[in-house]
Amino acid sequence: MIKTAMEKKALDRRNFLGNIMKAGALLPLAGTPVLSAVASPVISGSSYPASAVPDRIILNITKDPSTMAAITWRSNVAAASYVEYAKADARPDFATKATRVAAATATLQQDNYHSLTLTGLQPDTLYTYRAGNENGWSEWLQFRTAAATGKLSFIYLGDAQVGIRPFWSRVIRKAYAQLPDAQLIIHVGDLVNRANNDDEWGQWFEAGGYIHGSVPSLVTPGNHEYTHEDGLPHLSVHWKKQFTLPGNGTGLDDLEGSVFYADVQGVRFISLNSMMMEEATSEAQLRAQQQWLENTLSSNPHKWTVVTMHHPVFSTKKGRVNEKVQTWFKPLFDKYKVDIVLQGHDHAYGRGMRQIAPYGTAYVVSVSGSKMYEYEKMEWADIVTGHLQMYHLVTIDNNRLDFKSYLATGELFDAFLLEKRAGKINKFKENRPS
Repeated sequence: MIKTAMEKKALDRRNFLGNIMKAGALLPLAGTPVLSAVASPVISGSSYPASAVPDRIILNITKDPSTMAAITWRSNVAAASYVEYAKADARPDFATKATRVAAATATLQQDNYHSLTLTGLQPDTLYTYRAGNENGWSEWLQFRTAAATGKLSFIYLGDAQVGIRPFWSRVIRKAYAQLPDAQLIIHVGDLVNRANNDDEWGQWFEAGGYIHGSVPSLVTPGNHEYTHEDGLPHLSVHWKKQFTLPGNGTGLDDLEGSVFYADVQGVRFISLNSMMMEEATSEAQLRAQQQWLENTLSSNPHKWTVVTMHHPVFSTKKGRVNEKVQTWFKPLFDKYKVDIVLQGHDHAYGRGMRQIAPYGTAYVVSVSGSKMYEYEKMEWADIVTGHLQMYHLVTIDNNRLDFKSYLATGELFDAFLLEKRAGKINKFKENRPS
């Protein structure tokens, strides 16, 4: 017999964790600190073996997605592989008119990763494509190039990391179902828990399915995309093989594929590598990314600026301070009036505009997977909450940014507006449901 409410709560929690273990995703207790990624060699014998038929197909963000599309996929075929693409047509004979483009191939253990970037595409145009070769072809997938200007909508997802297949899958699918015409999906790091675990990457690609191949992904690494075999941080061996990202970053090898920008319909999206700021071993490393950021912000010709990175400038619990991010990045956000910074890492939800010496930048922290941390009221935030899987739909139209936060079950949880004002910081307006 259960004698107290506390005993019942403990029993409910044990049953919950037991069910999660059966589902294949063991969660740490809420608030339990998780160590940064540790040595994790590539694991063979994955539950997701490659075959002749392409899988893990993903459409990646490019520096100009109105005229370019980067596509990456995996197979066990070492032979020359291709993408065939054409303007989408309801008549199936479009396939006879498709253009074939050869892909580059890189090997990781027994798997082959193929990648290419299509160029010369027409803005705001629906294309269809398939990947592979005569040993096996994917299905025909469709995507629309960005327009040159105009209303822009995108999806923002916090850490997936744990419970990817059983729990995170519903979040990305619900977000896509609600916004199927999104121009991009932003993932702010910790896509997986163990950087080089092929099974976890298999879960991530399975959970997103054809969504990954239909909407450009902007992926930024978190601390769990790194290993520390020799005591130094090393980006996952999977990262550059399975993501083909803009090459307009710092030019440093250890930041390639993680620091870049993309210009989409009058918005500059900037990906920063906060992990390599927090674990930098020299001032030269710090200054390289900071200087690139300043150059990228000062040369921005667009009205809006969105920054994505993993470690938050302001956290959702005291003691979780990212000093190097605050010291080296925030002054530039202030100086160039960055509109919004999208972050993860804290496994809770928080958002607000800095109330002390405001500069007009909105900060958001979020989580989409099933690992949750404790949280507390923070001075910087208008709202902090947690133990909720969430996704966010953002629309930018001329002088207005409309930010909406949804629960995994589809209910609108939070919302706010940012409005551009000539010569002033952005006007912030609460728009939460009553």
